[in-house]
Amino acid sequence: MINVFNSGGGTQSTAIAALIIQGRLPRPDFVVIADTGRERSATWEYMEQITAPALKKIGIVVHRPTREKYAYNHDDLWNKTGQHMLIPAYTNQTIGHIGKLSGFCSRYWKVTVIQNYLRKEYGVKVKNTRTWIGFSADELRRALRMMVSEDYKAGRIRLPLINDVPLRRQAAIDLVTKEMGWPMPPRSMCWMCPNQSDFEWRDLRDNFPDEFEQACKLDEDMRSRDPHAWLHPQCVPLRVADLAVEPDLPGFDRSCSSGVCFV
Repeated sequence: MINVFNSGGGTQSTAIAALIIQGRLPRPDFVVIADTGRERSATWEYMEQITAPALKKIGIVVHRPTREKYAYNHDDLWNKTGQHMLIPAYTNQTIGHIGKLSGFCSRYWKVTVIQNYLRKEYGVKVKNTRTWIGFSADELRRALRMMVSEDYKAGRIRLPLINDVPLRRQAAIDLVTKEMGWPMPPRSMCWMCPNQSDFEWRDLRDNFPDEFEQACKLDEDMRSRDPHAWLHPQCVPLRVADLAVEPDLPGFDRSCSSGVCFV
């Protein structure tokens, strides 16, 4: 099996990189992070300034395939048929009820991109890879979705922070900031991700205004095709949403179907 560490660029992925550098995890054959074209700039800054140089010192290159080059041909936010939106947007199509669409963006923009990249550039086939995913030990609910899959049972999925070096999220943070002396890693996410909390939307608005404006424009553009789709659970335009407090709405699942976001 060829070991492929699918880095998300966030806290848990940074902890895995640190464990590799410390020798507490074996060296993977590939470290790959998919460039969706919409990742928050803080993720790339940290990767380029901290994680990638540290891995390079021990001879490991971080590969960064892009969605534009390696994703399947589809209509960006929509699937090939144009019938289903890929991101987990909120919808008020049913009067008096707010729902949430299923999210397929991680699968299209990350998993598929990495698989296509490895196959086209290195001849690596999916069936011959063991993919490392950075769930921490306190994310068993998310991890269980993969642990019941045939890929996991066949040894094609590895969960280093659960099975190899069990770490909860806070322990992962301590490893990175205290043991390695690195800055606090950002939470990996796209600037337009509907799964963001109001705290994260406020951070984007106040500290990354250009990215927030891009999200607002995309939010508006979505409704030219689907008038019931929204980035924010209040189902109002993002630029006028009340971000002061978390909305009092049903608890939507913020995880992604592929499991590779936010790690």
